[in-house]
Amino acid sequence: MEAASHAHDHVELLATVAHELRNPLAAIQAAARILGNHEHDARGREEARAAIDRQVMRIARLSDDLLDAGYLSSGRPQLRMELIDLRELINAAAAACRPQLEAGHFATVLLLPPHPVMIEADPIRLGQVITNLLDNAAKFSEPYGMIVVGLDDNSGVVSLRVVDHGIGIPAEMLPRIFDPFVQVDSVRLRSNSGIGIGLHVVKRIVELHRGTVKAFSAGPDMGSTFTVRLPRHT
Repeated sequence: MEAASHAHDHVELLATVAHELRNPLAAIQAAARILGNHEHDARGREEARAAIDRQVMRIARLSDDLLDAGYLSSGRPQLRMELIDLRELINAAAAACRPQLEAGHFATVLLLPPHPVMIEADPIRLGQVITNLLDNAAKFSEPYGMIVVGLDDNSGVVSLRVVDHGIGIPAEMLPRIFDPFVQVDSVRLRSNSGIGIGLHVVKRIVELHRGTVKAFSAGPDMGSTFTVRLPRHT
């Protein structure tokens, strides 16, 4: 029975991945046709190129999540720790997510301290935590919404918050939101909601940095807040 259950889970995973790849590939195909049709003006061709860039990034992030889920579950991976200013990592992650955020016309607000916030971390892995949280906020928010990234530095612990005003998380889902392949069940769930491993990757990376991550939502349509707490460098 257990083997059959695992086989069923694998089939569902493959079906979900195939579905998630179909949408961006269809968008890329449509944009490529526009680029190949010389009847379109310069603006239309530029919009088509931008659409291809966004969809390629979407496929790349899906691939990264799948690879990382396997890598992080295979044992305790080695982190390349160094002393970094967390503010710089947040700014870099926001810049990396800018195409998606601009495509959704989101107002992105960064509330960062005026002084350096130094922590010991693997900048690539921790940067992925921030981009995954921003990506998650954009996926589950309506266009023209607001996404706020806040950073607090108190008592030897730094707290990073990503707040959105999107569809929220039902109370019964909060305890499982970081489990692999878990997705919020909503009739308004977007087709680009992913396969449910981005937040699982976030949790694993944060824990490897001796930190914690928690999710809060007052319920459907009330938005979500994800808070990452990490030890400050002393």
